[in-house]
Amino acid sequence: MAKYISKEITKLGKYLKQLREEQGLSIRGVAKSCSFAPSYLAKIEDGDTFKTVGVATLVKLSKFYNIPVSAMLKEAGFIDSYESDLPELAQYLRAKYQLSPQAIRDMEMAKEIVDKKYKRCRGA
Repeated sequence: MAKYISKEITKLGKYLKQLREEQGLSIRGVAKSCSFAPSYLAKIEDGDTFKTVGVATLVKLSKFYNIPVSAMLKEAGFIDSYESDLPELAQYLRAKYQLSPQAIRDMEMAKEIVDKKYKRCRGA
């Protein structure tokens, strides 16, 4: 049976590899932290998986890299961006300022803090 490799799986793998490399992490280190075999993570990063990557795998990687699963799926092209014509914060920062994924995550966390702070003020 031939392997089915979608462009989305390939894009997801490239994105995950970029995240790992930008943080100076080894495949072995990330795999160990996520309880994967290094060879399995290498296959994911190469886009060389059979059909798809499981939800449990995406959740582990999402927690490890501190990125929402939805953001990973959007990066890979599995799901569309929001209905709005405005880009998401991550896409905007990447396109406008060429920020690294780590810098973008830091900015998104800062945005969440501001959102929470001002939601409390409005509700008070």
